[in-house]
Amino acid sequence: MRIRAVGLFFLGTVSLMGTADSAPSAGRDAAIAGPSYPALPAQVAPGPRAQPWPANAFERRAEALIAAGINDQRARYAAGAPSIATNPILTEIAEQRSRDMAAGAAFSHTDDQGRFIAADLVRAQMGTYGAIGENIMMQGGSRNLDAAAFARTAVEGWMQSPGHRRNILDPDYDSSGMGVAVAGDRIYATQVFWGPAKAD
Repeated sequence: MRIRAVGLFFLGTVSLMGTADSAPSAGRDAAIAGPSYPALPAQVAPGPRAQPWPANAFERRAEALIAAGINDQRARYAAGAPSIATNPILTEIAEQRSRDMAAGAAFSHTDDQGRFIAADLVRAQMGTYGAIGENIMMQGGSRNLDAAAFARTAVEGWMQSPGHRRNILDPDYDSSGMGVAVAGDRIYATQVFWGPAKAD
């Protein structure tokens, strides 16, 4: 089983990105920052005309817009890759991951024992075979909830990071789930990817 996880953190107009490639039994995290990963000042904070949404409606709308944006990127940059189908099990896992981080769990792919959380949840519900990936992000300083601006930030930010981009464009993944959660002025997004095991 192949497992890959990547995280992205936005706070105000500063972006910090981290990448984690995890083997099934262990995980590691390496932070990456530098001039090749520019901040997205025009996209991070919603503009003054951002429409306030109730959190739940915002979350579902942002999830749908991010999923559509991811498939647009696959069509544009990975022509041979299938569109990613929405999977309700993966959606439930991604929403749980975002809710947990919004409720105070570490912004991380791994738990205190170094286990890849999403992979454990996917294996428990979908079996031990197949490829699993996860992209996460957090945006802070949001005063208005603008689903379109947040979705644009997520997709553009992930596409600017090699690890996130690799997950998005990987033709081995054919389904995913998207989860967005709001906590105060912070918004969390998680995308969990899955693809069937390859025959040898």
